[in-house]
Amino acid sequence: MASEQWEYGFVYFVSTQSEEQRKLRNHPDRGQRALEYSLAAVVVDGNSIRSQAVPGKVALLNELGDDGWQVENGMSLGASLPNWLREAVQSAVADSHPGGAVEHYMRRRVHRRPPARALVRRSRQQQHNAVRAPSGSS
Repeated sequence: MASEQWEYGFVYFVSTQSEEQRKLRNHPDRGQRALEYSLAAVVVDGNSIRSQAVPGKVALLNELGDDGWQVENGMSLGASLPNWLREAVQSAVADSHPGGAVEHYMRRRVHRRPPARALVRRSRQQQHNAVRAPSGSS
């Protein structure tokens, strides 16, 4: 029986604001202030790094679950993002300014076939001798 094998990855949910939203953030009239954020997701697995704008976390988490991923609780990274993550978000959401991020660890089972066994062919005489050999003889 083959041992369990896993593939590992991460999903990052990053809040973003457009330039227009950022300008309204500090508007002197409280009623005009924009506190709206958009959400981007960056998925990192063994094969790729892909980013996209998402309407919310649940839809993407369901999609990852359909693909076999088990996503764990997240950890806040705050607003100090590594450059590669910031660039991935900006490529998915044009004119965006990444804000805070949450990193989620994920894993899924990998189903691989065990290696084929080498077949040993014996001649009929070798098979006959193996069956008839008396115990204790060499």
